[in-house]
Amino acid sequence: MAAFVESGARPQGLATAWRFAVREMRAGLKGFYILIACIALGVMAISGVNSVSRAMTGSIAAEGQSILGGDIAFQLVHREATPEEAAFFRAQGQVSVAATLRGMARRTDTPDQALVEIKAIDDPYPLFGELTATGGGDAKAKLQFGADGLPGVIVEDALLARLDLQVGAIVTVGTARVRIVDTLASEPDKLGGGGLGFGPRLLMTIPTLEATGLIQPGSLIRWHYRLKLDGTVTPARLTDLEARANAAFPQAGWEVRSSGNAAPGLSRQIERFALFLTLVGLTALVVGGVGVANAVRAYLDLKRETIATFKCLGASGGFVFSVYLIQVGLLASIGIVIGLLLGAAIPFVAAYFLSDILPIEAHATVYPAELVLAALYGLLTAFAFALWPLGRAHDVPPTALF
Repeated sequence: MAAFVESGARPQGLATAWRFAVREMRAGLKGFYILIACIALGVMAISGVNSVSRAMTGSIAAEGQSILGGDIAFQLVHREATPEEAAFFRAQGQVSVAATLRGMARRTDTPDQALVEIKAIDDPYPLFGELTATGGGDAKAKLQFGADGLPGVIVEDALLARLDLQVGAIVTVGTARVRIVDTLASEPDKLGGGGLGFGPRLLMTIPTLEATGLIQPGSLIRWHYRLKLDGTVTPARLTDLEARANAAFPQAGWEVRSSGNAAPGLSRQIERFALFLTLVGLTALVVGGVGVANAVRAYLDLKRETIATFKCLGASGGFVFSVYLIQVGLLASIGIVIGLLLGAAIPFVAAYFLSDILPIEAHATVYPAELVLAALYGLLTAFAFALWPLGRAHDVPPTALF
């Protein structure tokens, strides 16, 4: 207290306020555990959610070629590309053609049937990634015609369960009989196929699709032309290629997607989910702010005599306000640091548990921008809810000592 009884000018700047604030905190953090916990939980929620969202969207961008199945893809509905359009595609690099549609797979011995998502592929497929079957070996070789004259198909396990079948069974698709030769282990461009799947995947070759009789005028067939460009691929080059394609064939009516926007639907869902969880985190932070206000008010009630003593010795209301504002800032910083450490670890934990669920590999790392944003929210919440009780401390009269 000697600082207030010296003759002459009484130093009441921030340095002095800092010194007194630190001295008063030597007694420990008793009474402030709730304040620290409230700030830490809110900061952890916001930083963790935003970091996970950033990790997933970054993984989609990093694996854009595999997800899309090419550097750029052109999708046509109801019709195949004209010879001129096909020649334009081939002039850009390697081309892979795939067709997707819905159909029914029927057992040959019972009336049981199931809706399937048919995908017919050509020889160059896949341009990126790897198509694998559960039984191993060359998956595309298994799709060729067997010794019995029946073409092979690879299906998802769900189809076998729905029709109560085993690998090696014969089913009818359209007017063709096909043999199930294996189950699908991984399909590199599953996310980039577009549209909502209503049934298990059934994979076949384009010649097999032609044999089914499902290619008819008016059939809802989507033809995917995926390009693997020659030379260096840059976003500017992809944009220029799309512009040239639209200028050369203005009536084509195709949908164009590049590897930089391989799965827009999934990216939007991740962003919406992250936005919802961020709002939940902010709500938790605001609710925690009530705990901050209560903790600060209870603490200042205990310090009422100390505050009055400060003022009796010449301290101004602003100096008292600064002392306890610094204390709140230090305590909030402890909670923020704890929350940031936990939030930074969440992407790594999420990547581990989501590895068997997501069709992509999440590349987790530390995201400074998301952590800084969460820290800012934590500081604003702590100070916003502490200002009212601190304002009351500013106005404590010296007579409160007596």
